[in-house]
Amino acid sequence: MKLVEALLPINSTTSDFSIVHHICANELETMISEDHYHYFICERPILNSVRKSITEKYPETHCIYLTDEQPSLKSVKIPSPEMMNLISAEVKSALDYISIPIYYQNSQSIIIYCNTYFSQIFGLLPDDLIGQCLHEVLPNGVIDKVNNSTLRMINDHQVRLLEFEMRDVTGIKREFLIREEVADDSDLKVGLLFDISEMNTAKATIEKERVMLRATANLSSDLIFFKDLESRFIGCNKQFEEFVGCPEADILGKKDDQLFEINQARMCQAQDTQVIENNEIYVNNEYLTYNNGEEHYIFMQKVPLKDKDGKVQGLIAIGRDITEKSIIKRQLKLANAVFENSRDGILVTDNTGLVITANDACLDIAGYSKAELLNQKIASFAYGRDYRRLFINIERALLSHGKWQGDVNFYTKQGDLGYFWLEVYQIKHSETEIDNRVYSFTDLTQNKYNEEKIQYLSKHDSLTGLNNRIALFNHLETAIARSNHKQIPIGILFIEIKGIKTINERYGHNQGDLVFRDVAKRLKQSASDKDFIARIGDDQFVLVIEELDNEQVVALIARQIAQQFSETITIEGVAVDLSLSIGISICPDDGIELDTVLSNAETAMLRSKKDKSSAYHFYTNELTVNSTHQLARENELKLALVKDQFEVYYQPQYDLNKRQIVAIECMLRWHHPEQGVLLPERFLMLAEQSGILIELGIKMFTKAAKQAAKWYASGINFGRIALPLSKLELSQLSLIASIQKVLLDTGAKASWFEFEIEESIFSNDLYRVQENLLNLSRLGIALTVEGFGAERSVLYSIDKLNIDKFKISKHFIQGVPGFLAGEAMLKSVFVLANSLGIDVVGETIENDPCLTSGDKILTQDKWNSQKEVMTAAEATFYLRCNKRK
Repeated sequence: MKLVEALLPINSTTSDFSIVHHICANELETMISEDHYHYFICERPILNSVRKSITEKYPETHCIYLTDEQPSLKSVKIPSPEMMNLISAEVKSALDYISIPIYYQNSQSIIIYCNTYFSQIFGLLPDDLIGQCLHEVLPNGVIDKVNNSTLRMINDHQVRLLEFEMRDVTGIKREFLIREEVADDSDLKVGLLFDISEMNTAKATIEKERVMLRATANLSSDLIFFKDLESRFIGCNKQFEEFVGCPEADILGKKDDQLFEINQARMCQAQDTQVIENNEIYVNNEYLTYNNGEEHYIFMQKVPLKDKDGKVQGLIAIGRDITEKSIIKRQLKLANAVFENSRDGILVTDNTGLVITANDACLDIAGYSKAELLNQKIASFAYGRDYRRLFINIERALLSHGKWQGDVNFYTKQGDLGYFWLEVYQIKHSETEIDNRVYSFTDLTQNKYNEEKIQYLSKHDSLTGLNNRIALFNHLETAIARSNHKQIPIGILFIEIKGIKTINERYGHNQGDLVFRDVAKRLKQSASDKDFIARIGDDQFVLVIEELDNEQVVALIARQIAQQFSETITIEGVAVDLSLSIGISICPDDGIELDTVLSNAETAMLRSKKDKSSAYHFYTNELTVNSTHQLARENELKLALVKDQFEVYYQPQYDLNKRQIVAIECMLRWHHPEQGVLLPERFLMLAEQSGILIELGIKMFTKAAKQAAKWYASGINFGRIALPLSKLELSQLSLIASIQKVLLDTGAKASWFEFEIEESIFSNDLYRVQENLLNLSRLGIALTVEGFGAERSVLYSIDKLNIDKFKISKHFIQGVPGFLAGEAMLKSVFVLANSLGIDVVGETIENDPCLTSGDKILTQDKWNSQKEVMTAAEATFYLRCNKRK
């Protein structure tokens, strides 16, 4: 075929042609006439008579025969005239009108005659097959199977049957059936060849549909089975197999009395008779016993199974296990009984507060009749502003948490004051999207069995919901033990608030209670969820903060609390001015005993009441001074950012491998109006704690981008500008957007920059950090591994993040000369970097000829450069004098 496709365009004047490949040489004349071929190329032997006929009938077709051989049939044996005469001319003529392939063979299995339909199956003429053995015509081994097949007696005749596969003249594999028998009073054998492909396909389709029906039934959790008119099982699903306890093969053909105990079998057979004989549907609930002895409650449906004429041929049954549903129904009845007979008062409302129902205990407690309660707003039974506020708070809690609980007091219809523990739950119904409120009243004066509720009240302040003194002592004792074990300090804030007593005297205790609750709320807002807050006196509170990084964390929280009460607070239309004093002790520095750390925190609080210069005081006075200075420095830092007192300095970056300057590294300096130029270690940690490090980093990048644009416009080749990037900056959601905005505003290109990132950050599993690293690489900004050699995690990120440069850690360089192992480690980094196409730079170079050859490295640790650095103007002059090669 490939050769024909290659040669035809060369020898033909027609460029547009198609090639058809026939694998069979039968009926060539018909094929050629149907498609009007211009060329006919044949590589198989063709009879001369056929060639002559094609040439005469189709002169316009150019014929090429690749072989001159004539087709021959092996082992052709000409039947004797006597044998040929056994089949009359009339029979032969009639056979050609029969569409069934038929052949005759003698006792030696020689074909003495066949009709055209038989020869066409093999792509031959009847004359081509006469004289051949049948086994030479059929596929290899098929005739042996025919001879060895089991003989069947049909009307005293010996008949052989065999199914086999064979490809037809078009090359399609089909399925055939041979039926062969001996003719009466003769040695002749008559064979018929049936094409059963379609029949087998239909059978396979029916079987497939049966399997699909069974698989579909198996998906159902119901019991599904089929029966005939005699009430015998003719099919079932997997769940019915489990019910009976045996596979479907053992169930088919059996009746109920052969599978179930006699009473259950009789019940089932009576139902079947009703369905089949009366042609009606049976529906009922019944108990059936499973094979394992368990009794289940079943909703059974049996439907007549009819044919296309509407005659009943059996039945189909579906049984649904409603045991659980029945149990739930019984449980609902039980729950209703519990509701009606509960000693607690229970009242149910809809989502608008209308009373739907109430139990007898609730009616007894409230003193109202059910008619007086139903369809009334529950809030209408509460008197006074405090009660109305209670229901408002309950609704807020239900919306946010789905429940509310607390101690309340109510006046009954008779005017008696009752003390109750009230629990309110929101019950949502997913089907109807309607929710209810369930109010459960427990009379605390009479019911002493509710230990959990009493335990809650014993450890919490009933007014504010904060922990009380007992809970504080228990928690603080555990926290101190945990601090000693982990060697991590904890902070204790002793807070005293003044001004609430005045509110009580002027507006009453109800207004004072509102202030206390507001104070508790503000304290919670200033602390985190893991911090512990307790009310230990009328106006005294204690806050416990565990796992401190440093004392400034406590100071920051103290300032936040002071800020909460620095302005006038308006509560229910009443203006409230409060003042507070805060004392701080640190465990274990200020004590390791519970009484000691609390007493020292109170002492610091008393000092804060006298000294109004600071809202808080540490027990250790030096910490107070340092914290005050820290606050002043934070204010100076924020003012410096506004007044643009920060300047970017530059320093060439040296490649240890190429031994040349490959980039310019940025260094940040603070031009303090009083202290002069400050290095980064003097202000960076403070910037991070005060929350301005992000803004400071963007400002530094903006200045570097503007300078890069200037150098580019002046034709100065600076390679890339390297800037540090911290973990805090990498964790920001807006990092990439901020960088893109700077690039857009300044006209700088992302490829001009590289970010130096600590190697330990690459092992951070925070999704935002990893996503920003990947997006920086996609943006075209190069990444430098800062402190390479301290961690291994970066090796797994080289390909993904397109890391451009290694910056070797100090301990890899310092002390290397004179130590063979150290030199070998350094050289191994060079080999690794060269193989990955990555540059290598260092933080410093000692005077070692094997490493530096007299050159000094100019780059330093990310922010803490101690070497001489250059301003933008000096760096511009330096770059002009030291052009990169």
